[in-house]
Amino acid sequence: MKFFDLSFHARSLALLSLATAGCLALAQDTTSTPPTPATTTQQPQVGNSVPGYVMQTPPKIDGVIEPEEWKDVPQFEGLVDASNGGKVPYQGTFWLAYDTKYIYFAAKLPDDDPKKIKMTEYRTNVSLAGNDDVAIIIDPFGTLADFNVFQINPRGATNARIIGGRAAKREWVGEIEAKCRITPEGWESEVRIPWTIMKLPPQGVHDLRFNVYRYNPRYGRDTSWRLIDNGHVQDTPTWTNVTVPPGAPKVLQILPYGYLGTAPDGTVANGGLDLKTGITDDLDFAGTINPDFRNIENQVLSIDHSYFERLAGESRPFFLEGGNYFHTSNDAPIFTSQRISAFDAGEKLYGKLNAKTDIAILNTSDFSHQNNFVLNAFNQVSAHKSFRIALSDMNRPDLKNTAYHGEYRTDSGPWTFYYQHAGTSDTIDGKGVRHNPGINYSNGNYGGYFEYSSVTSHFDPRLGFAPQTGFHGFNGDMNVGHNLIHGPIQAENYNVFWRGWDKQDSSDKYLHEITFSSEHSLRNGTDISLNYDQFEFAGFKDHVYTLGVLRPWNDNYRRWSINQSQGVVEGTDYKSTGLNFLYRPIEMMQINASYQTVRHNGTDRQAIISANYDLGSDRSISGRAVMSGDDWNAYVAYRRSGNTGMEYFLILGDPNSRKFKKSLILKLTYPLSIFMGKH
Repeated sequence: MKFFDLSFHARSLALLSLATAGCLALAQDTTSTPPTPATTTQQPQVGNSVPGYVMQTPPKIDGVIEPEEWKDVPQFEGLVDASNGGKVPYQGTFWLAYDTKYIYFAAKLPDDDPKKIKMTEYRTNVSLAGNDDVAIIIDPFGTLADFNVFQINPRGATNARIIGGRAAKREWVGEIEAKCRITPEGWESEVRIPWTIMKLPPQGVHDLRFNVYRYNPRYGRDTSWRLIDNGHVQDTPTWTNVTVPPGAPKVLQILPYGYLGTAPDGTVANGGLDLKTGITDDLDFAGTINPDFRNIENQVLSIDHSYFERLAGESRPFFLEGGNYFHTSNDAPIFTSQRISAFDAGEKLYGKLNAKTDIAILNTSDFSHQNNFVLNAFNQVSAHKSFRIALSDMNRPDLKNTAYHGEYRTDSGPWTFYYQHAGTSDTIDGKGVRHNPGINYSNGNYGGYFEYSSVTSHFDPRLGFAPQTGFHGFNGDMNVGHNLIHGPIQAENYNVFWRGWDKQDSSDKYLHEITFSSEHSLRNGTDISLNYDQFEFAGFKDHVYTLGVLRPWNDNYRRWSINQSQGVVEGTDYKSTGLNFLYRPIEMMQINASYQTVRHNGTDRQAIISANYDLGSDRSISGRAVMSGDDWNAYVAYRRSGNTGMEYFLILGDPNSRKFKKSLILKLTYPLSIFMGKH
């Protein structure tokens, strides 16, 4: 059962639909409260644009918005509900400027009770869900499809999401600097963002697109300077006449690694390297030789019943770097990086060919066995139309598989129309085809989609994920959500999902399902979810009721949840109980624990506990223990990482083994940079 995190849901609606995932940031804790300077006298901007302004003297990034530092900088103010443009109780005043190296952003955010400002997080490169925050999104190309997100909480903790996705290697992504402070009137923030953190249009004068968001947990909904979500993206504000500087110098960045240790089968030792360089200002090359996947903690799937295969999320840096450029379909992508395990060498090229065209190419080789190739190209024809084509190819001595994907999308206000077509050719399974046209509606509190899907039984993208084949039919959902200003309920959400798929080669039923779900987030911090799923598949008629309780929903560090499911699955009684606890005993330590038991033709149990203790901005001790059935595994690691310079890891145990292994490994990486001239 998926619990509804109100703050994350709101941020997702407002930001994630405009930006892809990534990670970076440098921030510092500045919660002290020096005297508040007088408000600047600059007149606020009106309309839907802000003029570009070059700062001759950069401001001191200290969280204090000094009048003299910002007096000539264009100022704009006001906020509306980010989903429907309605009035909101919390406002804001903002400043935006730049010079040849940085973008400067400042925000003054009033709050009627500063003591209740939520600022739990203090680190960089982490989710700020549940915290007060302000975010600026920037589309340097003005295409309304390439938004970078820079998000800051009142302690200066940051979360940046860069177009295309980034791995957690600070040498590869650069740094932003943010300082904030609490004031008697609320809180304020100053931020400095390097131009080179983003992909940029050619040097010269351009009109950029941007917007500002604010989230206050006590209101429970995102607010924005201008309404641009749910069919209003064409109203995104313009940052006019901005002189974009030249791109960063061309540098070859190399991260060699080596590890040495002992394991049950003797001494273990290995080495390799990652490398990255810019081909152009907007096109990057990344490579890896003998990548180390052994010492990276993979995600663990729950033991919930499923008729179909499931995939855990990706955590390996080589695939995270630029990973969003490879995305195709949500339902049946022709490429998922989890399908590629160990290999000897990998190369990828990703970024923008021009303002409207993205490109991504990946090749990995296991020299003795298999080669994998992926191509993905996307063109934003206009603000309302886009095309995508993609190809994946797996080639080994006993098998060859090729898959292709094409997609067209167009939108008109809250309506989006799309058509996806994919096909595969396999030396064992033969040829297969998938196509699915559909329509999506999203407008404030209401949304839904309706789609026709047809997938032949031999559709098999071996580098992708297509767990359901051999059917045709319709599916869709309807969703209604409201945030309430008064009363005990802060947010409520209702959803109906259904699908009626019949077998491709007959009129027999393949999969028929209807799901009703509701969620209520109470102002006292309790979240209650109810779900009923009726499922007909493979001759079985299943039904499952689920009740979930989470408290408090707006605290990502100290909360608990219980999830109870009960019904009939495959003609047999089914019962699942899940418990989750998140606890932060002290500020520098986080403990997460979960336990699940499933009773269905026997009893399965799974327990996971993980802990992390921060010794500083770039040093920590962490570990995880997993019990699944009769097997258990655990590891603990000391690491110095997430900053510039040498990184090292001392790991006791194997993070991804099913059973505990008595291994001890020391791993070292050291970054090298070679200047290659200018682009």
